[in-house]
Amino acid sequence: MTLTVVPLHASDLADVADSLTTNHVVALVTPEGKTVGLPAELLEVLNTATQALADGQTVVLGTQDSYLTTQEAADYLGVSRPTLIRFLDLGQISYERPNSHRRIKLADLVRFREDRARRRAALDELLHTSVELEQYDSGEFVRTR
Repeated sequence: MTLTVVPLHASDLADVADSLTTNHVVALVTPEGKTVGLPAELLEVLNTATQALADGQTVVLGTQDSYLTTQEAADYLGVSRPTLIRFLDLGQISYERPNSHRRIKLADLVRFREDRARRRAALDELLHTSVELEQYDSGEFVRTR
């Protein structure tokens, strides 16, 4: 199951996002008046989604075993659809093709994004070390991503 939510009234969510980031106990009140506290895991999901929507970002919520279209997967990774297709064709991300369209498992995208972040962090550390050892001229270096 995957749910995509596009922010329509981002300004209305700013107050909600601010109230979720405080250290207060957050609870739901049922129609019968019963108060139910939110577990920390659910509060984290709600906080993250509300913050993103308040910032005008689209939120995609899905289970690890759900499948995304190539456009949804590209949006999740923050790349263009052709770039995602290149990753798929190079075998960097596995996918299924139940018919004429490719489907990518959300768990595979999460793993790819985490691996990519680790590689980028390692390169940043290597660059930082090179600059400290004066083996790299950092005068004109500008990070683009």
